Amino acid sequence: MKEEYTARVYYPLPSGTRVEHPPEMPELVHLDDPATYVFTDFNYNRPAVISPDASIDAAMNKMKLLAVRLLLVVDKNGVVIGQISARDIMGDAPVKLAQTSGRSHRDITVDMIMTPQKDIMVLDWPHLKGATVGHIVATMHELECYHLAVVEDGRIRGLFSVRDISRHLGFDVSENTMCAHSLAEIVHILG
Repeated sequence: MKEEYTARVYYPLPSGTRVEHPPEMPELVHLDDPATYVFTDFNYNRPAVISPDASIDAAMNKMKLLAVRLLLVVDKNGVVIGQISARDIMGDAPVKLAQTSGRSHRDITVDMIMTPQKDIMVLDWPHLKGATVGHIVATMHELECYHLAVVEDGRIRGLFSVRDISRHLGFDVSENTMCAHSLAEIVHILG
């Protein structure tokens, strides 16, 4: 071990020391419950991110590995420049891009089909005070979105996801309310 590293100050664990956990959420939530019950908080969960120059195949593989359906696209400084969803990758955009540009599917990168930062709608963290799950569902329906980011102090604090909300509620909140924008989405809705 290098000599420039010295041991830190240590001591015996004091009796009565607690383990800090995020708040325990109920197994099943209701539309009138606080919105934070269905919120993925990046203070407790690592955000799923990807580079804009990654291939869409790499993005899809990362989504499968992390069991998510959205990746935040970040530049070298960690600044969010867009987002890409499984729907973007499985939708019409890659097919159209391949046809018009002559590129093969494997050569399509995230930045070619991502939703750019300027088109991402977000909520402010302070506006969640008093908001219920129903308020979030209504907002997502109005925006026709499957993911909704929440910002606080110049950073993305976390996300709401239709998939997670539906799982927590025990029913699909996207049924008959979200518009299909591709054949893949129509098949998903009908399937």
